[in-house]
Amino acid sequence: MKKFLLIVAVLAFAQWWFKDPSISIPEDDVSLGYIVKYTGENGRNDNLPMLVALHGNGDTAKHFYETALDLVKTPARIVLLKGPLSYSGGDAWPYKAEDLSRYGNAVNEAVGQLALKYPTQGKPVLLGFSGGAIMAYYQAVKYGNSYSYILPVSGELSKALLGDESANPGAGVHAYHGKSDSVISFGSGKNAVKLLQAKGVRATLTEFAGNHLGIFTDMKPEITQAIEEKLAGLK
Repeated sequence: MKKFLLIVAVLAFAQWWFKDPSISIPEDDVSLGYIVKYTGENGRNDNLPMLVALHGNGDTAKHFYETALDLVKTPARIVLLKGPLSYSGGDAWPYKAEDLSRYGNAVNEAVGQLALKYPTQGKPVLLGFSGGAIMAYYQAVKYGNSYSYILPVSGELSKALLGDESANPGAGVHAYHGKSDSVISFGSGKNAVKLLQAKGVRATLTEFAGNHLGIFTDMKPEITQAIEEKLAGLK
């Protein structure tokens, strides 16, 4: 019997140990899972710049890291938040105006908790792709002071999505968008940057000839370099 109980206890501990952690935001009734990756030989106790990454809708945090962020070499802690909604075999971020306020606050609260939980240099850098870029744009308008820099890729933000939300600009924003994007139009990306600028956010846009998935293909080296430059500046 004792042996059986010991096995049960070991299995329970193993399940807890290997389970991806999460952060609960009670006021929004939201729980956000996340995974943490380190560049080079860095680890849990090292004081490092933090990159928070938001994957696209239908993707997973693990796959996004393996396909979009695997070339980042600058010493950093990479925290990949998992979208709170299920979509097309993966996870997703809210894309309706009525959800952005609730989940947007949860993301901001989660990032604040993560920056306290782990030894962090400066304010986190935020990267978002597609559905994650919508959330990144929203963070730039509503919670800009929580970040050092924000990089939305292939995303959008409109007045309809933003609603009457007040602005709290802070971090500089450098967006990327492909001119042949057939998922979220290039025009939507341009309008998002204009909206940010109208809200007092320091925002610029880099356009490229590719499609929606440029972050994984032809634009991957340039975006990786931009990420590394922003992280290195936090030391």
